[in-house]
Amino acid sequence: MKKTSLILTAFAALILSGCAQVSSVKPGTPIADVIKQYGSPDITCPSRDGGRRMVWTQQPEGETAYALSVSKQGIVGAPQQVLTEQSFSILGNGEVWTRERVHCEFGPPANITRDDWGDDQQWIWAYRYMRGQGDAEIMYVYLGNDGAKVTKYRSLPDQTRNDDIAGGITLYRW
Repeated sequence: MKKTSLILTAFAALILSGCAQVSSVKPGTPIADVIKQYGSPDITCPSRDGGRRMVWTQQPEGETAYALSVSKQGIVGAPQQVLTEQSFSILGNGEVWTRERVHCEFGPPANITRDDWGDDQQWIWAYRYMRGQGDAEIMYVYLGNDGAKVTKYRSLPDQTRNDDIAGGITLYRW
């Protein structure tokens, strides 16, 4: 009985630790402690101030990705959820957004496809995210024929996660 109880307790602790996210990291924590607790980030990029930007993501199936700014001294700032409508709006700031910059800002996409229809051939990076009252969306970031820089972006409902669109019987939510 003790052995079974011990196994169940260990299993419950493992499940609960899997629920912990980088979102709970306190600013001022050493990055070594963050990596020890949450594992290596999915992407690490140098930042303009000499530090680093690190992104942990739940893509391709999840809808969240958290970024941490890490100072030159190895201390983290507040976690930022980067897969939001507000975060994606930065793509329209008038600056040139390269493939690398998108990757460093939002992390790896849920998927990458190529639109080969007609003359407007584009590489498309798709990011899953939640909008508003729990509406599942996908942000499509178009990177041109050579995949080098953003040409446009747009959000559409995630057809696989919204019953109204995917053929479910729910037409209206009351």
